[in-house]
Amino acid sequence: MAKTIEQLVAGLAGTYQVSEVCVLLDEHLERGDTAYHVEVGAALHRRYGSAWAGAEHDYLYERILWDVATRPGRVHVERALELKLAVSSRIGRPVRRAAAVLAEYQPLGALAWVFAAPADHPRVPEELRAQLLQELVLRGAPVAKLPEARAWAAASPYWSGHPFARLPWTLDPIEGKPVMPHYSRGGVAWGVPYGLPKGTRIAAAGRVAVEIGADEPGLTVAVEAWARRFNGQLEAAVFEAERPVAPEELPGTLAGLPMDCMSGAGCRGPLGGVPGVDDADGGAHAAHMAVVPTTAAEVWRQLFAAASSGSGDEREWRYGGYGRLAAWRSLAAMVGAGPEDPVAEVARRAGECAWYGFTMCGDWFICDDLDLGFAVLDAGRRRLAVLAGTDYHGG
Repeated sequence: MAKTIEQLVAGLAGTYQVSEVCVLLDEHLERGDTAYHVEVGAALHRRYGSAWAGAEHDYLYERILWDVATRPGRVHVERALELKLAVSSRIGRPVRRAAAVLAEYQPLGALAWVFAAPADHPRVPEELRAQLLQELVLRGAPVAKLPEARAWAAASPYWSGHPFARLPWTLDPIEGKPVMPHYSRGGVAWGVPYGLPKGTRIAAAGRVAVEIGADEPGLTVAVEAWARRFNGQLEAAVFEAERPVAPEELPGTLAGLPMDCMSGAGCRGPLGGVPGVDDADGGAHAAHMAVVPTTAAEVWRQLFAAASSGSGDEREWRYGGYGRLAAWRSLAAMVGAGPEDPVAEVARRAGECAWYGFTMCGDWFICDDLDLGFAVLDAGRRRLAVLAGTDYHGG
């Protein structure tokens, strides 16, 4: 005689053997019966409450949540939220992770209910709707055409005061197709798209004198988590040049800046074997630097990756929505826009700027995929903003 759900769950007491339950869950999933998963999950909570969370039991509940949340269809979305998908998670930021998983696996129509549910629904927090909207935008979903999402945004006081409200509902050309993490039953996978952008290295010729400019704390917003990991370091500053800086003058100008990341100390030789230059042309440090032209889109791509999932441990991730917001705030500081300026204005200014990537052979950069270095000259080519970061600085 087949065991009841209550008998199966009672049999888990004092054991870590959950294979029998997993087999039954898979059989019901093949038939599209996620209601069975909900019953098992509810029975686990009734029987053990918070005392049953051993490693295997934790795995079992996470598996139930995963199987329900990723099965396409509105009913499965409702069941996943009934199982507290957006309320409970071993990761630490359940609302943000729930939004990311739902956006990746559920069709847009199946998610309409999330926006249409009552504002005080105990399993659908308002923050979930805000996060979900942004996760959908980042994946290119036409969420602006979803009536339920538009109606929620128009009526929700929570949304009107949310920082996401200033972000557009479609991707700006600068954003391109963002690199998003891929979630699976076994965990999450994501790329590390940092480092010197592809491009032809600029030959150094001359330099331009600069003075320290206005403080721009927003420069490091997108990468601030790096400073908390291992021995990561950040450095950023704005300078005002005495005259417009030509492309060939940028390597020498950068090498002469009063910034730790520009130090050539520890170099074993010029980067790429490029001969050194004399002090009048920017100092020998310019020979240890690689500077390449790049685009605002490439800079935004790396800033977004660093902001959304670049802090290593998923428990510290900002995820898509706050990652997008942070990337735009850093980009705004780089082009001299205000932190609350519309994305369209930041993008307009970005189009007038000259963008460069750089790296320096020395003790500061590790010359690996966990470095980033960007310099941007404004429309007049005199305001120079510099941002450098390394996610692992020795040790």
